Amino acid sequence: MSDVAIEPLIANRREPRLIAPPSAQRRLSVAEAYTVQDRVREALLTRGERLIGWKAGLTNAKVQAQFEMDEPVCGFLLASGVYSSGAEVPAARFAGLVVEAEVAFVMRQALAGPGVTPARALLAVEGALPALELVDFRFSGKTVGTDMIADGVFANAIVLGHALTPVMHLDLSLEGLVYEQRRLWRQQPDAQKDALPLAFRERTDGLVQQRLKRERSCHHEVSLSGRSRSDRRGTSVRPG
Repeated sequence: MSDVAIEPLIANRREPRLIAPPSAQRRLSVAEAYTVQDRVREALLTRGERLIGWKAGLTNAKVQAQFEMDEPVCGFLLASGVYSSGAEVPAARFAGLVVEAEVAFVMRQALAGPGVTPARALLAVEGALPALELVDFRFSGKTVGTDMIADGVFANAIVLGHALTPVMHLDLSLEGLVYEQRRLWRQQPDAQKDALPLAFRERTDGLVQQRLKRERSCHHEVSLSGRSRSDRRGTSVRPG
């Protein structure tokens, strides 16, 4: 059992701010980090949250190396963080917002290993949706992969697009998502003076990443459009 206190990780979701990662005190093993994540998830569910799905992170070797990992990581998604395309998402729910284009898989049935084959996994998928994951980098300073795991892989919110696409006859290794910018920013009348701009930069894989530095009285409006792209990340979402 890990000795990491989970209350700061939970409190940081209620009142977002940058905090020191667990590795600032002691670097966790992968098993310890998932134990912490399990405790965080169970505590949140006990307090009324609802589990809606799972996210995968660090899915390529280059990014794994940046966080000193040699395998992908997994985190949980909560129903309170699911938005539809075009929704207004309060900036106040984030400590360090980053927007990433993703593919969300809507599951027909749950999967649990060991022994899950690619064919069985494909049969469990109802279809795919374009999505934006609104990641929240809640840690200050250097962060390693086990910090990400303990936190829940920085999951905060997701925005789901429309038109579920069946995947049975697709080569998923060649499919992906293109982010298209539409309306970016809407300010409340009393927020004009203190509003900060969104900073954009192109990532090497062709996705647009957006960072919101600080603004708690504004909302970020997003909408989605998907078409073929070679980007192999994904998020699973339960229907209903």
